[in-house]
Amino acid sequence: MKLFVEKSKFEYELRLFQGVFERKTIMEILQNLKITAFANGVIEMVATDLEISLKSNISARVDEPGTFTVNGRDLYELVSRMDDQIVEIYEDNDLQVTVANENKTSKYKLLGLQSADYPELPSGDFSNGLKLPLKTVQGMIERCSYVITPELKYNVPGALLLFNFKKLEMAATDGHRLAYVVVDWDNDLNEASDFIVSRKALQELMRIGSEGDIEFAYDANNLFFRHHNRTISSRVIDQRFPNYKAVIPERSEFKALIKKEELLRTLRRIMVIKTRNNGVFFRFEKNKLILERSTPEKGDGYDELIIDYSGKPFNIGLNGNFILDFLTHIESEEFQIGLNDAESALTLKPLAENGYHLIYIVMPLNI
Repeated sequence: MKLFVEKSKFEYELRLFQGVFERKTIMEILQNLKITAFANGVIEMVATDLEISLKSNISARVDEPGTFTVNGRDLYELVSRMDDQIVEIYEDNDLQVTVANENKTSKYKLLGLQSADYPELPSGDFSNGLKLPLKTVQGMIERCSYVITPELKYNVPGALLLFNFKKLEMAATDGHRLAYVVVDWDNDLNEASDFIVSRKALQELMRIGSEGDIEFAYDANNLFFRHHNRTISSRVIDQRFPNYKAVIPERSEFKALIKKEELLRTLRRIMVIKTRNNGVFFRFEKNKLILERSTPEKGDGYDELIIDYSGKPFNIGLNGNFILDFLTHIESEEFQIGLNDAESALTLKPLAENGYHLIYIVMPLNI
């Protein structure tokens, strides 16, 4: 097998695969990228961890069709450090993959594994699939996915994606907080449907592209997302998503209007005083929010800022990092906090989020 490919194009595509490879795996071949060169001048690259898969096709000059597998991280690191020339790759059936630059002043040999041993990737049927605006989907992921923790014992390992009548919805929770976002979506669905998309698949969707639509399809075992020359497949998560709507308060007795940047600066400042549970004491007074934090080991902090609040004095303990996460993932300059009592969840809503209707729920802490 022998092919020639433009370095910058090849490097960019290889970078997209790096999130698929796990640092530790029981199967060595899962660390490898499988590359197949076709006589029509197309090379197909695939990678999988058996839970998600990524496939990409790019054009190249193919002198000898064939296929090989090689460590995906090593290949990317090598190609990214080569000069911006044409990259030549060839393999002569001895499982040694040679990577060289155009004038042969750089030549490296990487050991491969048998292509026949590489797991077969699932294939999606997009003939009756849905088309979703990619930037909208990525905006929803940006506003929800940070809630998902890798520690699976605390939450569902993904976000719920809902296809509804004239709207697209996404929800994510870790049991202590919830992010729920809705956008208007022009569709002609006959019935609503929903799927849990894994955290890793969400991360890959953030990298798959930036413009146009993304196609969605599914079968009994996998979800498929296709954008131009790239396809992500993700195993169906056979798990029941919590009843997230039950934790969204129907109303809030007290409401406060707060400027994002002012609270962000103040909260980052007081978080310098470290505590075990990241707790910060929020005290709402007339047109004022006071933040307090205290620990015998580190000291204590007091900070206040002006807000729009006319309710009764109100005290509540919150995880400061949870509030920071919200503030750093919204675009709106102002947001509203809804409160009921010190034992009930807080509701945070950005006022202007460019078409995204976001509700963020945080449970209080005992401080």
